[in-house]
Amino acid sequence: MASTDPREPRTRVSIGEWVARGLAVVLLVPVRLLWEAVRWCGRAVVAACVYILERLLAPVARFLWCRLVRPLWLFVKDWLLRPLRHAVEQWLWQRLLRPVLVLLWRWILRPVLGAIAVTVEWLWRCFVEWPLHQVWRWVLRPCGKVLASIAAYGWRGATAVVRILVVIPCAFVYRTVLRPVLRILGTCWDFVVVRPIAFVHRRVLVPMNRVAADLLNTVFGR
Repeated sequence: MASTDPREPRTRVSIGEWVARGLAVVLLVPVRLLWEAVRWCGRAVVAACVYILERLLAPVARFLWCRLVRPLWLFVKDWLLRPLRHAVEQWLWQRLLRPVLVLLWRWILRPVLGAIAVTVEWLWRCFVEWPLHQVWRWVLRPCGKVLASIAAYGWRGATAVVRILVVIPCAFVYRTVLRPVLRILGTCWDFVVVRPIAFVHRRVLVPMNRVAADLLNTVFGR
């Protein structure tokens, strides 16, 4: 059944548009094809390089390293480089470094250190020892002597004052008052206490003890 819809009107293309389309096809299509060809070639080259590197060069390099380069390096290192380094070090130390250090110590460091020591000693004597000696000689020792003299005279004066104010009065009081009083008290104590106790002991307690002892001997047959 035929369609009853009206047909759309066909758009007419101008000559300019056809020319532009032709130029686009002529200019852009070869460039795009060339770009695609270059990109494909680049990918192919990269893939080939990766394949060659992974499948050919890497195994060959590992084989050469393990079987040739590493043993050769160990041989050269142990049997050539190490003795050579030891010899060079010994030669450098014995022939170059040690003599240079000896000369440096003998002609530079030791004189410099000696000069520094002499300078330090001179500075110590001039700015520390001599001023301290002068201070001791002219200040401290005289002040010490003055203080010692003052202390000695002060001690003598204090002793004299104490002797006059305390010792002599105390001795006078002891001679004139205390000693007679003590003698009187001693005599009174002797007459009042000591002699009665001795008399009671001699005249009463001793005979009573004798009587009691005789009585006990008589009673108990002792």
